[in-house]
Amino acid sequence: MIRLVPLVLLAACTAAPIAAQSSSQPLTGVDGSADSADHACSVVLRSLERASDGAGYETSGASWIWAGSIEISAAAQVEGLVPAALYQYGADPTWYVASATPSALAATPGYARFDVQIDDHVPGPGTASPGAIQVVPYLALAQGGRLFDHNRNQGDTDNYVMSAPDFAVGADPTVCEPTGGPTHANLVFDADFTQHRDGLLEPGGDVSIVYAASRLGECEQEQAGLPAWDVTAHVQFSPGGQEQDASVRDAAATVGVPADAQSVAVWFEATSISGCHQWDSSYGANYVFQMMRAPQWIGDATNLFTRDDSVDPCDGGADAASGFSYDTWVRERAVATNLCFQVYQPGLTDAQDPTLWQDLDVELQLQVSPTAWQSIPVAFDRYVGNNARYKISWRDLDPLRDYNCPQVPVTPTSDGMYVQAQLGYYVTVNGAALRPEPGAWFVGTFVDYPDNSWRAANCN
Repeated sequence: MIRLVPLVLLAACTAAPIAAQSSSQPLTGVDGSADSADHACSVVLRSLERASDGAGYETSGASWIWAGSIEISAAAQVEGLVPAALYQYGADPTWYVASATPSALAATPGYARFDVQIDDHVPGPGTASPGAIQVVPYLALAQGGRLFDHNRNQGDTDNYVMSAPDFAVGADPTVCEPTGGPTHANLVFDADFTQHRDGLLEPGGDVSIVYAASRLGECEQEQAGLPAWDVTAHVQFSPGGQEQDASVRDAAATVGVPADAQSVAVWFEATSISGCHQWDSSYGANYVFQMMRAPQWIGDATNLFTRDDSVDPCDGGADAASGFSYDTWVRERAVATNLCFQVYQPGLTDAQDPTLWQDLDVELQLQVSPTAWQSIPVAFDRYVGNNARYKISWRDLDPLRDYNCPQVPVTPTSDGMYVQAQLGYYVTVNGAALRPEPGAWFVGTFVDYPDNSWRAANCN
């Protein structure tokens, strides 16, 4: 993974994709000092496909809508970079730009995820014999150059190509895999005076302090056209008391997390040449974040399928290790279709910590294709004794649900009367895994009638 030098964004991220703009064709005879190919996973297209509206593919005007995700490395995220994608369709020689926006979905560990949409200057349902669409994601750098994603396509002119019949770039988990080694977190202090953590804050990893300098903007000052003020982040780890100070006026600061750290306190100080002096310290209490330690226990994983809406949504479920069958009765009649499990962490779950959602990163790792897994956040349900209980419904994860093309194999049942698909899954909490046994995962089987007209018409 390369480390990007400090850069400044060319354009701020917007709340929604901007209209397509034209651009020069990427990497055709350009000087590598201006544009270059990324083979080190700084920016990578994870997937891109036509969006489904339940009855077919979504459209914008006369065009289909393509939706997908681009991920960038933690180093690129710390520098404040935002990806975009160039694309070109058919005989039109123009390359257009599609912006990307931060995604609400979980990213591959070690990356930041962005959503991208293409819906202009591309074919639609009325297009006769649509041609191919070329796509290449990139990062715009402050010096005017661009870093293009060539992590799957090694040649500098080999772009992603979407063509009939699927017009899609599928997920490939072997490309830019989750990062190993120390974990990384961002502590983000936004201009609206809120703050939050992204990623895993753990001993032995590192943490970036991302600060909106406008929070202490009263000290902002220039002299001879240059900044004459600064904002210093004071970062102190407990219980060892290790402290590091770094400027965060213009860019994020990254520091290592000591191996014995249990929490970190952060506060900020602004000074200027004229003597201005301000503090941002949560009124003297400082901003304190706990280390995300693996919980002492994860267990009691069960699956409950019932049509009785008067019962507890988790009580009476079957042991997850025994597997489950999500059949046509469940799909049509069940009120509860829940996977439930419990977590115990002394000082958190037994104290009913109001910041539990910050201190425990709880995710379902779901097999979404034969070779790809997706991390899905699992919501807190309620406290059970000294444990925290978590719950997620299988209804929205069912690969054979209405108006969905399953990515896992679909095969006939042994009697030939139905079709079935299997999903593997396991649970992670602060990186620790709940599995039926080391290296294995739980399995659920989803069953449906074979004569689904929508799947027959829309799925390969």
